[in-house]
Amino acid sequence: MRFLRPFIFLLVSSVALPAAAADWLNQEVAYSGTRTMRMNGQEISGPIYYDHGKERFEWATEGDRQVSLRRPDSQRFYMIMLDRGMGMEMKIDDPRAMMDMTVAGTLAPEEMGRETREGESVTKFRVVEEQVTFLFWVTDDGIPLHIEGIQGGERVEVSLSDLERGPQPAELFEPPAGIQIIPMPDQ
Repeated sequence: MRFLRPFIFLLVSSVALPAAAADWLNQEVAYSGTRTMRMNGQEISGPIYYDHGKERFEWATEGDRQVSLRRPDSQRFYMIMLDRGMGMEMKIDDPRAMMDMTVAGTLAPEEMGRETREGESVTKFRVVEEQVTFLFWVTDDGIPLHIEGIQGGERVEVSLSDLERGPQPAELFEPPAGIQIIPMPDQ
């Protein structure tokens, strides 16, 4: 879990961002792909599914398969440990939950030009927030293909590959059957 904390800013910013800086959030795009996050010489990678603000990201760390589910429609965030048969639920605004795009919507991106990445035409943006600078490569329909920057003195990268656009099955955004969901304990 500690490995994921530095990615909070990136995950805030890594859902759907349209190429038009004036309307920088676009949560209507639905897609799936493979998300790869790198920091401190570590990497986590797995399938990501996104549809109208709902997000599911699957990965394995230290042999444990995990799933995060973001459900803005029910104001819930889930961290699920599949191999342990359990998961934790928290309100989406809990500081321990990975943030959503509303924070990124307050940032002012600077458009830096057009490029091709992963076979897609993208717009490159720079976002500066409290001495942290990130670069975003965003498709014309608002999907971030690559994000990179320095956070806490460490290089951070988030990439999306194997992109497939289209609606995602609703059941992907529900906790899997047989998983015991408990409220996130207070710290």
